[in-house]
Amino acid sequence: MRSLLLLAPLAWLLLVQAKDDAKLEDNLLVLTVATKETEGFRRFKRSAQFFNYKIQSLGLGEDWSVDGGPAAAGGGQKVRLLKKALEKHADKEDLVILFVDSYDVVFASGPRELLKKFQQAKSQVVFSAEEHIYPDRRLEAKYPTVPDGKRFLGSGGFIGYAPSLSKLVAEWEGQDSDSDQLFYTKIFLNPEKREQINISLDHRCRIFQNLDGALDEVVLKFEMGHVRARNLAYDTLPVVVHGNGPTKLQLNYLGNYIPRFWTFETGCTVCDEGLRSLKGIGDEALPTVLVGVFIEQPTPFLSLFFLRLLRLRYPQKQMRLFIHNQERHHKLQVEQFLAEHGSEYQSVKLVGPEVRMANADARNMGADLCRQDQTCTYYFSVDADVALTEPNSLRLLI
Repeated sequence: MRSLLLLAPLAWLLLVQAKDDAKLEDNLLVLTVATKETEGFRRFKRSAQFFNYKIQSLGLGEDWSVDGGPAAAGGGQKVRLLKKALEKHADKEDLVILFVDSYDVVFASGPRELLKKFQQAKSQVVFSAEEHIYPDRRLEAKYPTVPDGKRFLGSGGFIGYAPSLSKLVAEWEGQDSDSDQLFYTKIFLNPEKREQINISLDHRCRIFQNLDGALDEVVLKFEMGHVRARNLAYDTLPVVVHGNGPTKLQLNYLGNYIPRFWTFETGCTVCDEGLRSLKGIGDEALPTVLVGVFIEQPTPFLSLFFLRLLRLRYPQKQMRLFIHNQERHHKLQVEQFLAEHGSEYQSVKLVGPEVRMANADARNMGADLCRQDQTCTYYFSVDADVALTEPNSLRLLI
């Protein structure tokens, strides 16, 4: 009986805490800019949905004013769109807004942890911090020194109360092609404005992890049914991971796991998304595949490679061949294969050693042959030193 009396108040406290957390999370809104649906944007949305973030995308359908999309240099368009979106939230004192890029961002944790860390920062606005100053290195001397952590402001992620963010962007009168990061940097470097708005940087990557300049600091941390990034330098677990600058490939690697795209418990959770069934489709209705074969060095067992190519369980009349042979030693083998089997394929293009085409140029040509032909659905590139032992390779990949 005594244990029941002790448990009752504890259960009540947990219930109250859960309600308070839910109320806090209701006062969180995530804003981002995405002018079109990309693979990176879909990855961002999947990670946000995993943690039940409320996302509002700004600018969908607009032309992006700078080549390279919202992750490219420039970024004034993001400030313009944010300023417009904040007009209806400017007087909501309890509303916390997280603004992040989307094409090169994934969430590693949920709203509760995000809000807790934001409140612990004791600032009205917290910007991500990064290793390198950008875009104006001449401003480095004006930055406050920090005893530990990243020193420079990053504009790819920041969080703050709605009224404070409204003050932050109120002065924006720039062009879409102007630098958003330079705009925010100049505000931060003005001591009066920094204190008035109460801006700080996330020096130790507790909320935001910018990967540029920090690749050797970031590793994967596997938890039960959940994967996140860990910063080894500061022993922190960032909530938002941003593949800024030239770190898109590293973000792709991290994004293959975070937050639960692959775990030890579940394996791959997204690999079956968007599968295309080929059952019941006649040979003539199968998509056309251009197979690019590259013989870039003396290659043993080339005849075995061609034999395996012939054994692919895919109708050859739905396959086109592009062969780049850089080795005179293999010239007769290639020509003999094409003489015996070339007519079985929909089309054949051979670039031999006499042309002296560079490896990279040949690979670009192969991709372009498919890209520039609307009837070519898939391009499959394979080097001749690859042992293509699975006869169903093309069907499985499609």
